[in-house]
Amino acid sequence: MLELKAISKRLGGLPILQEVFLSVSPDEIVFVLGRSGVGKSVLLKTIVGLIPQDQGRVFLNGQATDCFDEIALTNFRRKVSLVFQMPALLDSLTVEENLLFALRKPFPEREELQKWLSELQLDVKCLDRMPQELSLGVQKKISVLRSVLLKPQFLLFDEPTTGLDPVGTRMMNDLIVKSVRKTHSGCLIVSHDVQSALEIAHKIILLDQGRVVFEGKPFEFKQCQLPLAQAFVEGIVAQ
Repeated sequence: MLELKAISKRLGGLPILQEVFLSVSPDEIVFVLGRSGVGKSVLLKTIVGLIPQDQGRVFLNGQATDCFDEIALTNFRRKVSLVFQMPALLDSLTVEENLLFALRKPFPEREELQKWLSELQLDVKCLDRMPQELSLGVQKKISVLRSVLLKPQFLLFDEPTTGLDPVGTRMMNDLIVKSVRKTHSGCLIVSHDVQSALEIAHKIILLDQGRVVFEGKPFEFKQCQLPLAQAFVEGIVAQ
């Protein structure tokens, strides 16, 4: 299990996260919703140690991560893989080289990779192309595949559907669900895409002013009487 206990963070003297508690279990998809600038991306970066928290602790399978040395932290980041909002593929490498670079070893089974490409509706020929030759949607798929191939225990996503059209959004959601089912990993997604949350989440968490103000199942979120939750459901939150 991935757990956050009383995580707090201030930036520039302003409170960004205030005593955030949350947990993600294997085979579970958890969405963290909130307005833009509420601290969702800071939350992810804090989990993987890119930004140190001021208070609180992150636990992986009961082990606190704040005492990890560099080697242990590197291993942790292979177990808890962060997929950034933008694909972050290396422009100087082909798609295949990008995937190999992430694995740092040959593919265990070429057939496994081809199956993934087929499920992503991607031609195997795309492996020889450069990232800049591909659409944003395809680059995002490759970025997700790069993390999935590491077979992490937990996948973290920062706004995975941003910049995608409705078809691309549906395909990204399908990819996330398939990835969780195939790898039995837990999945934490920060987003303001309430429609995707209602469709694929097992649990929704709502952040407001750095605090968790709601935690529950999608149907409970739809019934929540908090004005911010209602605004999200009605699709009128100003981004």
